[in-house]
Amino acid sequence: MRRAWSMLLVVLAVAGTVNAKDQGQYELALRAYREFVRQQMAMDGIPGLSVGFCKDDFKWAEGFGYADVENGTPATPHTSYRLASVTKSMTAVAILQLAERGLVDLDAEVQRYVPYFPRKPWPITVRQLLGHLGGISHYRNYEVEGRIKEHKDTRDAIAIFAEFDLVAEPGTRYHYSSYGYNLLGGVIEGAAKQRYGDHLRTHLWHPLGMVNTRMDDPEEVIPNRARGYRLVEGQLRNSEFVDVSSRFAAGGTRSTVLDLLEYARGLESGKVLSPESIEAMYTSMVTRGGHYTDYGMGWVVRPFNGHFCVYHTGGQPETRTLLLLLPRLNFALALAYNFEGGDPFAYADRLIQLLFDERRARAYLASPADRAVYKALEEIFDYGLAYFERYGRPVTADSVSLVQAFDYIRRWVCLDSLRRNYQGTRRKLQEGRHPVAGEPFVVVGSHMGQVLATRYGSKVLSRYHREGPLPFFADYARACGSRPGSSNLPPELVQLVRAWAEEWARTWTPVVRQLVIAPFVDLKGLEGNLRKYFSGARVYPDFTVELGRVVEYHALRGQAGEATRAAQLAVELYPGVARPWLLKCLAELCSAEAAKAQESLRHAEDRDREGDVVTPSALNGMAARLAEAGKLAEALTFLEIAIAEYPGEAALREGLAELHLRRARGYLRKAIELDPTLESAWERLQRVR
Repeated sequence: MRRAWSMLLVVLAVAGTVNAKDQGQYELALRAYREFVRQQMAMDGIPGLSVGFCKDDFKWAEGFGYADVENGTPATPHTSYRLASVTKSMTAVAILQLAERGLVDLDAEVQRYVPYFPRKPWPITVRQLLGHLGGISHYRNYEVEGRIKEHKDTRDAIAIFAEFDLVAEPGTRYHYSSYGYNLLGGVIEGAAKQRYGDHLRTHLWHPLGMVNTRMDDPEEVIPNRARGYRLVEGQLRNSEFVDVSSRFAAGGTRSTVLDLLEYARGLESGKVLSPESIEAMYTSMVTRGGHYTDYGMGWVVRPFNGHFCVYHTGGQPETRTLLLLLPRLNFALALAYNFEGGDPFAYADRLIQLLFDERRARAYLASPADRAVYKALEEIFDYGLAYFERYGRPVTADSVSLVQAFDYIRRWVCLDSLRRNYQGTRRKLQEGRHPVAGEPFVVVGSHMGQVLATRYGSKVLSRYHREGPLPFFADYARACGSRPGSSNLPPELVQLVRAWAEEWARTWTPVVRQLVIAPFVDLKGLEGNLRKYFSGARVYPDFTVELGRVVEYHALRGQAGEATRAAQLAVELYPGVARPWLLKCLAELCSAEAAKAQESLRHAEDRDREGDVVTPSALNGMAARLAEAGKLAEALTFLEIAIAEYPGEAALREGLAELHLRRARGYLRKAIELDPTLESAWERLQRVR
């Protein structure tokens, strides 16, 4: 299989689009990126991928691999992919355009525009739907709702979920919902008196020159249409046919990366939305309880290394997509591929790493209290500096508000508080960037950005985007002077940050920032480098996510030795956190060491202080990936081990049942293959489908 993919991807980067102007400044970065994409695609098994970016007046896009494997059709920048949930951002733009024209009131109940949608126990507004705060369910039974093969019009699509109960009172809880965005499609049609696709073509796609963006129609002849693929028991197969008209306003469009770049540029140009609407669209919504959702209107709003950043991903049969914008850098990245798997961010992160010498600056510290303090510093840096980058000013100039924000830092970003009451202090730290606490993290971080820009010049801020929160804090303390308390930060925190920053400078070097950690990299050499760079340090880069991709790649392909070696490296470098032990569990399963795997899962559980790594969904997901790779026995063993550790988790038992049904379907198909007249096998197969 591996050799076949290597042969398949010999011809890559077959067609590209690039501005001649300023091409030289990106030449080395793009050369390195092309090589990375070749290797990463071979690892992921992705048949065809198109990617592009624009920065100021420069634009580049290229295709890699095959849009159609059977016919040897190359992927190009003009290849047309299903956009999946990237469609949601366009639906949001269309709603805001209608609001600007006075045709939609964002705070009106949805039934004003979609009268056939039944009323629920609480009113649901258009604004709430835009932010996934409407309480509308997502898919309830994906085996049925996600595999629809008949064409649906708007009423048909909304009828699928119209009678579902709400999952929460609107406004109280963020709950991602494609059905909520389908309901917004109904709002567009009700307000504009025009079909959804026709309206977007007239008011968004054509004005921005997006001539290759359209509704996905299986009967239409679509130039450069990509064929979709998936992995079934380790073998490349065509995607199952699904008519995505049932997801029309949530994920029913098709486009090219070139059109997506025009879309990104067009939003910033003011051609289709006012600055006020863009501002609203790119601002995170807030639950009634005072917590940001990190989702605005059709966009995820989440900082990247202290940059103001918005993005949306998409995933459905045939495709994975990503559109990411760094608006204040005049940068946009678009990516799409024709495979149901992989991680689009692996490709995006590497491109940003090469273009800007930036990567996600996660740090590892051994003790939970130290990690909690660092996480707070990271959020002050990320959200505060992103605010300053976005607006060019701090949140407030009011001295009283600033003192109150620093008092919050003094009280809760504190090792003593964590040692006395870890859980209570962690709750306060988790609330520090949210309105429920008055956003002290954002207030302080944006103030620090202003102080540093004033003291050293605005260009200094680019250093912190590269190097992370520790130099940001250390330089701020230095800029405020050596007198204790002059920075408004508690002296013990300043002392701690300075010590950590000194070690971080030794471990987060330009060489380390440019390291590629992937299965195609020599593991022995990588291990030697990481041990050399991190030896003796208390604070060093956390590469558990990257090492996780290495472990999982080898484990899913039965390369137990390589998986074990990478997992052991992760455990030795990062013994205090959960993820490496979960990776070790996976490697041991693939070495048929169930008892050791169970012990490693216990270690992972013990270290999962925040409860966000060893979750039922994560465990079920790992089991599903094992099964899809043809390792059904290992997947069953994994969930049996997980159930032994978490006997009260119903989701794990449901996942185990699904795997047993998968095994039953395999046995029944084999029985029918051996004896096609075996009626009982046919009947049973129909029951377990």
